[in-house]
Amino acid sequence: MPLKKVAVFLMSIDREKGQNIIALMDNAEIRAVVTEIKRLPALSQEDKESIRAEFNELGYTEQMNPSEMLTIMRFLFDGSKISK
Repeated sequence: MPLKKVAVFLMSIDREKGQNIIALMDNAEIRAVVTEIKRLPALSQEDKESIRAEFNELGYTEQMNPSEMLTIMRFLFDGSKISK
């Protein structure tokens, strides 16, 4: 489920921000995230907002740089790399 949340989050933010975050990931993280994004069904606005709210609770703000945003995503994986 954490991987799905990361995928949904990346699809719900600005495309350029998402690309900048992915650029900071290692190859294994990129493969995991891209595979999950491809599996995502069509998402309702409510689903996207729910995931965004969860990231906000983890400390996400619009002003964060890509490195800080990646750190927030890794909180879902107990601070380690994003994986399946």
